[in-house]
Amino acid sequence: MKTKVTGLITGSILLETFTAFGRTATKTGAPAFADNLWLYLSLAVLALVAGFTFFLRRKQKKNSRKLAELQNTLASVRQTLKTLTEEQEEIVKQRTKALKKELKMLKQNLQAMENTLEESKRSARRNALLMTRISNTLRTNLNDILGFSSLLENEFALNEEPELFEYNENIRRSGEALLHLLNNIIDISKIESKNFKLHETACNLTEITRSLVEQFKPVAEQKGIHLVYKEEEVPVFAADNQAIRHILTNLIDNAVRYTEKGFIKISQTFNGKEIVWTIKDTGIGIDKAYLPDIFEPFRQQTLGYSKTTYQGAGLGLPLTKRMLNVIGGNLELESEKAVGTTVRVFFPYKKYVPEKKKPARKKKHPSLKEEAHVDTNLHNTGKRIVIFDEDRLESMLIKKILTGEETVVYDSSYLPEEWVEKILSETPKPGLLILDLDFSGKGNGSAVLKEIRKKFPELTDTPVIALSAYPDATGEKKALEAGFTAYLRKPFRKNQLISLINKLSSA
Repeated sequence: MKTKVTGLITGSILLETFTAFGRTATKTGAPAFADNLWLYLSLAVLALVAGFTFFLRRKQKKNSRKLAELQNTLASVRQTLKTLTEEQEEIVKQRTKALKKELKMLKQNLQAMENTLEESKRSARRNALLMTRISNTLRTNLNDILGFSSLLENEFALNEEPELFEYNENIRRSGEALLHLLNNIIDISKIESKNFKLHETACNLTEITRSLVEQFKPVAEQKGIHLVYKEEEVPVFAADNQAIRHILTNLIDNAVRYTEKGFIKISQTFNGKEIVWTIKDTGIGIDKAYLPDIFEPFRQQTLGYSKTTYQGAGLGLPLTKRMLNVIGGNLELESEKAVGTTVRVFFPYKKYVPEKKKPARKKKHPSLKEEAHVDTNLHNTGKRIVIFDEDRLESMLIKKILTGEETVVYDSSYLPEEWVEKILSETPKPGLLILDLDFSGKGNGSAVLKEIRKKFPELTDTPVIALSAYPDATGEKKALEAGFTAYLRKPFRKNQLISLINKLSSA
């Protein structure tokens, strides 16, 4: 830039000098000098052009160097970009590969979890089936034990055999204890497997407590314990009656079992939000060292006591606590060894809103729940009663209970349809059927009934009693849906069977 400016200035000065000189010479009239002037002027122009050309060449070289540098820079940038692109592609490739591997592992884990879940479901179904089968078997056997025990009780009393009567009483108590344990095991297994379902209806806590006090009072009086119930009006609330009854039964049973002298006091109050039910006893109490484990299943206090002194499986309080958790209640326990125990149960108050009543439909046969009065004297129905049960002892028990009626017991040497056909060929025809819902040990009593009514339409209107050992309302629902007239749950009492037969006979 500096060279350019210098050349321009020099050329301008020379041009101006020669021009001025020419003008002077012209004025002076010197012709020779004029020729030289134009020569000098031409030389000055050539010098100016040469300077400008030199300047342009230098500028071109400089621009060429800059262009080369820019091209080198561009090439370097392109190379860097290429390298970065390749690295990025490699990273993406590796990441994609890793993600695919992770996805594959996740799918495998998901499949494994689904397989585990399915296996758990199958295991739960097997366990439920096993528990149902065990329950049915035990209830059937307990039904035989308690049933024959009840019959023997009358015989021993009539024959004035106190020793045998006492033996039989021990058998009956052991059977009832086993039944209570069975119910607890089934309920606690349902709660832990989340299969325990609540059926809320109107719950009258006073009536439930009153009936349980009447139930346990004979045992308490036999031990010399004063069992009292301080009734206080509490509102009817929405709750599962069976669960509430089971909770109170466990608590009263514990109090009676572990109290040898003194009293057991039951009371209840309502604070506007909760119903507080309290039971206090003067029993053996619980050692403080055991209290932290009091709600653990199958844990029993043995501190200072023989294991055979107070029998039990250690399920009463754990089951009570779990049931209360399910219904949203709570339990507080205070106890001192050799002094007694106080248990407070808090039931959440939920207002009961009755459903709109549907038009009553006339029932073909009445049920046991329709009447408060239970007739325990068997009426002479004059009907032929057919006992459809593969359990020989249970059939014998029913036949013995129905002494005075014409009864026929199933002969297992025949197929069910063949045997019914044989019975129908005889006279008089059956007026009542008693059929085990778990006939043949496969739960196909409903199928047997359907087949019988299909082949023998004359039995369509014949009342049929379903015997079942299902531990909950499942059996009754299944029986009524299958077309049975009435339902009797095992173990049943003599008066329950007699009352049901009387009602069906008079319907």
